[in-house]
Amino acid sequence: MLNRIKDVFSILAAMALSAGAVHAQFSDGTKVGIATGKGLNTDRSGVFWSSPTESSNVIGDFYIDSLWHEGSVKLNAPMAQFGGMESDSLAGITVRYNVLNDELEVLANKNDIRVIKASYLKSFETKNNGNPQRFISIRSLIPSTGLKGVCEVLSSGKLILIKHYKPKITKPNYNPGFGTGQKNTIVRLDSDYYVVSNGKPEKFNASKKAVLAVMGDKGKEVEAYLNENKVGLKSDSDLKSVFNFYNKM
Repeated sequence: MLNRIKDVFSILAAMALSAGAVHAQFSDGTKVGIATGKGLNTDRSGVFWSSPTESSNVIGDFYIDSLWHEGSVKLNAPMAQFGGMESDSLAGITVRYNVLNDELEVLANKNDIRVIKASYLKSFETKNNGNPQRFISIRSLIPSTGLKGVCEVLSSGKLILIKHYKPKITKPNYNPGFGTGQKNTIVRLDSDYYVVSNGKPEKFNASKKAVLAVMGDKGKEVEAYLNENKVGLKSDSDLKSVFNFYNKM
C-alpha cells in the first residue's frame, strides 16, 4: 500500500515537471511531428496515428472543455523516436479530452485532429487561462477500480481529492407513429468527487459535514478555516482550498 501511494505521488510530481523538461528536449518542429505521429517510430495504429472516433447520431457535450488548450502529456511507456531517443513525455501540444470516446484529442494542424487512446495515456496537464489543470487516468491512480476515463486532481497529499468525469447518455426515444421524441443519442457531461486515502477511493458528496468527517484528525482547525474564510463548498475552487489547507498541515 505504501508503494502504491508513492507511485501516485510520483505520477503527480511528474505531471508538474513534464512541461519544462520536454520543452528542453524537443524543437518546435519536432513537437509538430510528434503531434501528427510523424516524429515517432511507431505503426499507423499507434498512439498518434488514429483519427477521432466518429459518433453518428450523437449530440451534446463530449468534452471536459470543448476549447483547445496547450498541454503536456505523460504516457504509460516511453515511445521510440527517430534518432533512437525515447520519451514518455510530450509538451507544447494542443489538446482537449473527449469523455464519451475516452480519447485525448491532439490538434496537429487547423483541420487535422489526432488522438491518444486511453490505453496509452497516464496523465496530462493543461493551462486554462494561465491556470494549470492536472488530469490522470483513473486506472493509473486506482488500478482496481471499475471506473474508466480520467479524473482531475484538485488536491494531493494525505487526502487526494479528484473529480471523475463521465458521460451521461440518454438513448433515442423517437416514436415514428406520433412523430415525437428524440432521434439522436444525447450526451451530457457528468462528474463525481472522490477522496482517495491510503489508496482507497470513496465517493464524496460535498458538504461541511462530509469535509469534517474525512478530516476528523484536524477537525477543529478545518472547521475554523471554513468559518473564517466563509468557504461555501459549492465549487471546485472551494473544495480545492479546504483540501489544500488540510494537506499542508
